[in-house]
Amino acid sequence: MKNQNTHLALTLTSSLVFFSGSASAEPHPGKILLDKAQCMKCHEAKPFNPSKTTSYPKLVKAVTFCNANLNTGFWDEEVEEIADYLNQEYYHYEKQ
Repeated sequence: MKNQNTHLALTLTSSLVFFSGSASAEPHPGKILLDKAQCMKCHEAKPFNPSKTTSYPKLVKAVTFCNANLNTGFWDEEVEEIADYLNQEYYHYEKQ
């Protein structure tokens, strides 16, 4: 019985370590989309400029503008993911 309990405890511990390690390693979906669209090719000189995007709705509007004009083909939900990622990492605007 002791061997079964020890084996079960080790299995559970290994599973928890694997799960917690893989869950924290996944990047934000917006980061993946940002990288896929190669946004930094145009924005490397002045990335994340809060003087042009002074609120979260303006940030979403700016990402929507780039999406439309560069024909990246992102859905509205994906535009929102990119804006959410940028806001989380750089802007820190209150979502309205």
